[in-house]
Amino acid sequence: MEKIKLLLVGILVLLVLSCTDQITTIVEESPLPVKLYPYETIYDEATFKARREALVNNIPNNTFALIFTNDIYLRNGSVDYDFRPSSCFFYLTGFDEPNAIAIVRKHIFGGTDQSELIMFVEERSGAWLQWLGPVYGPEGAMEYFYADTAYTIWEFKSVIKSIFDAQLYQSVYANLECNPSLVDSLYNCGGTVPTVHDINEIVDKQRVIKSSIELDLIQRAVDVTAQAFSQAIRNIEPGMYEYEVEAIFGYILKLNGCPRMAFPPIIASGPNINILHYSANSREMQNGDLVMMDYGAEYGYYAADITRTLPVNGKFTPQQATIYNIVLETIRTVINEAAPGKSYYDLYYRNRDIILDRLLEKGIISGNKNQIISSGQYRQYIPAGLAHPVGLDVHDPFPRESNGDKILKENMILAFEPHIYLYEGDQTVNQDYWNVSARIEDVVLITSTGAQVLSSSLPVEIADIEAMMK
Repeated sequence: MEKIKLLLVGILVLLVLSCTDQITTIVEESPLPVKLYPYETIYDEATFKARREALVNNIPNNTFALIFTNDIYLRNGSVDYDFRPSSCFFYLTGFDEPNAIAIVRKHIFGGTDQSELIMFVEERSGAWLQWLGPVYGPEGAMEYFYADTAYTIWEFKSVIKSIFDAQLYQSVYANLECNPSLVDSLYNCGGTVPTVHDINEIVDKQRVIKSSIELDLIQRAVDVTAQAFSQAIRNIEPGMYEYEVEAIFGYILKLNGCPRMAFPPIIASGPNINILHYSANSREMQNGDLVMMDYGAEYGYYAADITRTLPVNGKFTPQQATIYNIVLETIRTVINEAAPGKSYYDLYYRNRDIILDRLLEKGIISGNKNQIISSGQYRQYIPAGLAHPVGLDVHDPFPRESNGDKILKENMILAFEPHIYLYEGDQTVNQDYWNVSARIEDVVLITSTGAQVLSSSLPVEIADIEAMMK
């Protein structure tokens, strides 16, 4: 009996030692991610002041700017949506509390024309303070955000009426689409509201070129996003659900203190890969699937936007590799040719031509290239654009020039995202390539001489991706 007990104890010890070795190996191969930075938002008085100066110099002297920010909106029952300030309002003030209004106008200080900032903000006391917590209030708006004058939001009607009654202004520039309840208070102030022009076109042009502070915040958003991708790529395998990948993204986001994603993530596997803005993220990923992941963190209100396409089982099939490498060649070519003064449309057509040439050369699609272009058939394979600016919005403004063109400029940041979508049942596509689609997206800074990939830390080569997945 004693011998049996000793034998069982020995077996148990061996099992424990074996499990310990396995756990140690797993920990060594999959280290826990670490926080990249202490999360922070940056308020720089000179930056916001310069933006307001540029604004008042771009509107007529007999007008002023009236900028609204968002409310807290009801989701369902007694639950609200997460609050985020209007990008236009935040860009000009740096203020990130709900239900606020800013007046920006030209004013004479010390004998020189400067921009004047008047703010209307919430003030809380009593039960509101107990339930929702403190806010900056008018005094804080002046002390911390350098408003020249500040009022409570409930004083807006009387103040704006007095401004209109003075008849000094012939028109107003405003973002009326932002906050319906505050816009109603404008039109019900009791005074005669002058003509209102859309301010977004003017502010959009200012937002195109990023300052050094903006570049830093976007780089941080990109770094957090790349870390999330790296963690996800190392863990993806058949049998995982798409939402498990989303959970990894969410963990890395919160690990770094980021309050939200820049947009709902796309984790599209198998047949879902051909839904451009798929958002359910509910499918179980299968052996042999491709999965396309489109995700971006928001850091200090600035967005990132990265996409990677990879095989769920860690190994590209020959067909998957062929399509992927066409997209990889395309993104490298267009980024290499991107530079200040370059037309976005020229880059788009370059992207289109590379993809069509390769698809035709390899017998993946059939037909005549010129006819495919003239008929618009190419949009079956390239349904979206090539690139978009990134900033406070994941699709930041990209205003056209007077001739209708879109021109790249130094210190613009764009997400380049060439792609190929090949749909099941498309008789112009070789059946071996049905549902074999790919998109690669990187965040790119336009420099004085060319372009710099801000997301270069995240692998893009097939060999590197497959090595990560092992």
